[in-house]
This record gives sequence, structure tokens and C-alpha cells, in this order.
Amino acid sequence: MLANNPKNMINSEEKQKANSTDKELEVKIDNGDLKLVDSLVESYGFKDRNSLFKFAIGALLEGNNNEGIFTIKTDSDNKKILSEIEPSADMLNSK
Repeated sequence: MLANNPKNMINSEEKQKANSTDKELEVKIDNGDLKLVDSLVESYGFKDRNSLFKFAIGALLEGNNNEGIFTIKTDSDNKKILSEIEPSADMLNSK
């Protein structure tokens, strides 16, 4: 979980739901990250931000095959190639 740091543009806080034993996660996105989210919603034609987030989570779950996460990119010869993507080191637990 990201700490609530004013320098971060994405912050989250886990909370206990009122009158429940369930938990919820409140995510705050602002500044440039919010602009990026909105540009993805527009570029891919999602009806709203929630649809984008649900799709992104679903794509990560579907692609979880222990062989990495791949995207399709266009190389300099205009050919489609598979490209492995991964989170930056600062987003992962240290081993």
C-alpha cells in the first residue's frame, strides 16, 4: 500500500466498512496520474474510470501465468511484436 505522501499522486488507505467486518480500499488519484487515467478512458473508449480499473484488474488476473506480462508493440519496421512489461522495482516487495 502506498503511504499517504503528498508527493505521491496515487494514495490508498485501507478502512473498515461501517457496521461490517469487511474492509474497503479508498484510492485517491490526482494531478498527472488522473490525467493519464482520463486519457486511457478516452483512448480506449471506456464509459468511465471504474470500467477502466475493472478491466485492468481483470487483464492482470487473466494474464497471471507465471510467464510474465506481455503487451503488443509496434517496432521500427511497423511489425507487431510481443514485449514483456513489468512493474518498476520500487513497486515490488524486496526479496
